[in-house]
Amino acid sequence: MASLQSVQALSGPHCVLLAVQYATEANVPGLRALTALRDADLPLELTLSILLTYLPEELAPSSYTELLDDLATDSRNPGDDPAAHVHTSPVDQLSNARAKKRRSALELLPVIHPLYAAEADLDLLSHFLIHRAHRIDAQTGLLDSIFPLVSPFLQHSEYLRAWFISTVLPLLRLSYEYYPQNPAPSLDEFAQLKGKRAIDYQLSNATSAGEKDGQDIARDLQSVVAPWLCGANDRKRRRIASEGRRASIAQEQTHEPDDWDCLFQWLLHTSRDHLELVNTAMNEWDGPEDMDLGGYEEGRDYVGDEQQRRLEIKFAQTALACLYLIEKNDSDSLQTAHSLLRRLCDLLNLDPPPDLNVGLDSLPTYDLKNPILQDSTTSLLREERLLEAENVISNPGRDSVRIAELVTFSAAVLLSLQHPVSIREVAEMSLRDDYSEECSLLQKILHNLVNGSKKDKSQWETIRSKLMWLWNWGTNKHDNDRHAQGIFGMLERKTVETEILKALLESSQFPLVVQLYLKPDFGQQPLLASDVEQVVLTSAMNHYDNASNGNRTRGGMKRAADIITAFAPHFPKSPRFQRMQALLAATHAMSFYSLILQHGVPFQPVNIRVSSNPLSLIQKLLSQNRGSYTKLDDLISIGQNLAIAMPSTIMDEEAGAAPLEISIIDRKKAAAERRVIGLAIDAALEEDDFETAYSYVVNRLTPPTPSPTPSSSHIFSLHPLDPDSDDTDAEDIAWRAAVRAGRHTASPSHSTWSSTKHSQPALRRLEQRMELLSQALLLAPPAHLEDVLKVWQRCEAEMTDLLARETAAEQRFNDAADRKLPGAFDLHAVAVQPQRREAGRGAQEEAPMGLFDVARGAAAAFSKSAFPLRGTAAAHTSSSSSSARHGTGGDAGPGSSLSGRASFEGGSDAASTYSHDERERVRKRDFVASAASGALASGSGALATGLGWMLGAKPVTERDRERERE
Repeated sequence: MASLQSVQALSGPHCVLLAVQYATEANVPGLRALTALRDADLPLELTLSILLTYLPEELAPSSYTELLDDLATDSRNPGDDPAAHVHTSPVDQLSNARAKKRRSALELLPVIHPLYAAEADLDLLSHFLIHRAHRIDAQTGLLDSIFPLVSPFLQHSEYLRAWFISTVLPLLRLSYEYYPQNPAPSLDEFAQLKGKRAIDYQLSNATSAGEKDGQDIARDLQSVVAPWLCGANDRKRRRIASEGRRASIAQEQTHEPDDWDCLFQWLLHTSRDHLELVNTAMNEWDGPEDMDLGGYEEGRDYVGDEQQRRLEIKFAQTALACLYLIEKNDSDSLQTAHSLLRRLCDLLNLDPPPDLNVGLDSLPTYDLKNPILQDSTTSLLREERLLEAENVISNPGRDSVRIAELVTFSAAVLLSLQHPVSIREVAEMSLRDDYSEECSLLQKILHNLVNGSKKDKSQWETIRSKLMWLWNWGTNKHDNDRHAQGIFGMLERKTVETEILKALLESSQFPLVVQLYLKPDFGQQPLLASDVEQVVLTSAMNHYDNASNGNRTRGGMKRAADIITAFAPHFPKSPRFQRMQALLAATHAMSFYSLILQHGVPFQPVNIRVSSNPLSLIQKLLSQNRGSYTKLDDLISIGQNLAIAMPSTIMDEEAGAAPLEISIIDRKKAAAERRVIGLAIDAALEEDDFETAYSYVVNRLTPPTPSPTPSSSHIFSLHPLDPDSDDTDAEDIAWRAAVRAGRHTASPSHSTWSSTKHSQPALRRLEQRMELLSQALLLAPPAHLEDVLKVWQRCEAEMTDLLARETAAEQRFNDAADRKLPGAFDLHAVAVQPQRREAGRGAQEEAPMGLFDVARGAAAAFSKSAFPLRGTAAAHTSSSSSSARHGTGGDAGPGSSLSGRASFEGGSDAASTYSHDERERVRKRDFVASAASGALASGSGALATGLGWMLGAKPVTERDRERERE
């Protein structure tokens, strides 16, 4: 009793100092009695401040909960036997002045924690408990001591309950229950976390362990993040109140996302690298309504109905947005995306999507009434925009889910086509509407399929069906800005079918091509026959151009030949198929020859295509293959096929589609034949094989109608033809080849005139040359006749000189023989020269003609042409005069030696056996006369102005005047 009276006698400062002493000693019963006995000097805030400052933090909270309860209810009770716990000895010796001084020196902590200073309406006990909890954790780290401190007073304040659930409970679970092995932040640090930083910390452990145990993420969302989000409103209010002193800062903070938005953004961002983890979270966690608050909520809802609906939509939008951030293209990612899609349909009460490995008939179709993709751009797929409420791509609904389903299954179909593409890339391509990108992707897919493992007919049919689904997404409906709705919708159907056709051709699926594109079912004509023809020819030509060898049994040539062979029966009237067949035949034939082009590059088929004059390759072939000119028929076949093929224009649609008439083909073949023969003649002459060249000119370049009639020579009296025409080029090559052969002289090793035994071959050679020149005169245009005749004149001079040498040599031989005969004195026998003509050749027919002989023959031919009625008489007169001239030894002049030789040969038996019909037969030299007279009759060319005086011919106009006088 005395002690209680002494307590009553203490001054106010003494009471405060005694309460501090009791708190420091953890004398809770004495403190309880003191606060009850001197409640006026120890008000609630002062008492709580003393407890907060001096009561040891390691003291068990249960020991002072009764004291706190008395203080909170303002029903202070000194307890049982307070005198036993109260003693004033610690302050008895202090004077009032000293007590006041010590009281003033006390440094008491404020009851309100600085983090919660904005909570001005919160009662002191709640502030004390919150501050005490922070002190316990800061001083001792005994976070588990906070629960017995706060839990008895949860009914005291809703704010305290929300603070415990949103701050203490998540930290307790992270530190002691879920991840005790990991270091935990202090309560001060955890309470200051907000927004993205708070979400990152709370889920960092689950993210790290996600690869091993994906179930942790759902548990942490339910038991850690969800409770923490219950204090979102309080944290937001504190943040605004503490930072609202400056308007600019407050304005900025209004744009900051709240804690729920931070969670959804975290899920979306994490899905980039941890898609399976987010998928588990979406499927195992039921969203904002799924909260494990440990029962401390006691039926309270910390999320209102309106907010709950908004958060559920946001949760579904997050699941949908995660699909568009999937950048992996493997099968596991697709399966995860399909799981997300199925979860999304469940959240929105929509029909679940079919399985990824479903058949083509069960693939989803585009059935949207509102064209939401038409005005959408790829900017909607940026991560920061995917969670916007106005985003039509990610805003959860039937249409947006169907788009996501089509995009997901498009990626699955692409994966089945051995060309994996991520869902994000597919979505971007659908919104980009880039024609070149879609066409490139289609070509890459088909290229990989063609170069991959071999596939049978049914597999290619499935591939085509999948590609067509990717083109139109299973429907003919499409937006106005595209040809179809699928990811290849910017391409026309013709383009898609053309690329598929190319792939089928590359894979040698010829029967399937015929079935699908040439003989389709009724009403299912994918491409026109002309388009199919173009693609087939292009494919064949690509193989042809890429072939390294011209042999049609190997490599690219074989592929090209197989294609043409397979489809030629389906295009029997196609001129380009005919030309292609000719090109393949020519190329194959050329492959058996050695041919090196410039810079040592071996011949390749593409050289024919790029050459403006493919026949020039035959010239190189002849020059590089010695003796190849003897294979004339083979070379002619090559040339004719090249002429028919016209390789440089074979793929030109306008030029290639022109029909090839029989007459045109025949004319081209004839012209090509003459060109090749001319080239072979040049090659033979280059190798000094005159006999072969002579044979080719005489036997292969002979005009179709070798007759000196007006019709045969009329061609030279016409106006010059187009120099680009085949006929003109062929005739030009023919006569020039004949001239070159006629001009050819044997090499020194083959040309010697020193003995009689060599004169016969030389004479034979000269006769052959003159015969070639006569052929040239028949083929040469009028403007070149003078040049040919000059060559003829030189050859004639050689003939004259040779005959003179031969006659002199024979005379010397005869004279020497006569002197050696016994008794041979004054013999005046007529020397008869031996026959020089080869067996089987008439002397009169083969005797060389002088230039004047040619001129007279030309005049005779002209008279027959000009005066048909006198033709027979003129012919007999010419024949008689010629016989008489030969019998008398001939006239003097440039042709005297030839006349003498004719007279000598006229006495031979061969000449005497000539019948009347044989003499009437036209000789080759008569062709020369006919050609010259034809030029005179036309009044054109050099002969009309320069050679007429040599022939004694009169101009046409003068002859007409004489005829009129008669």
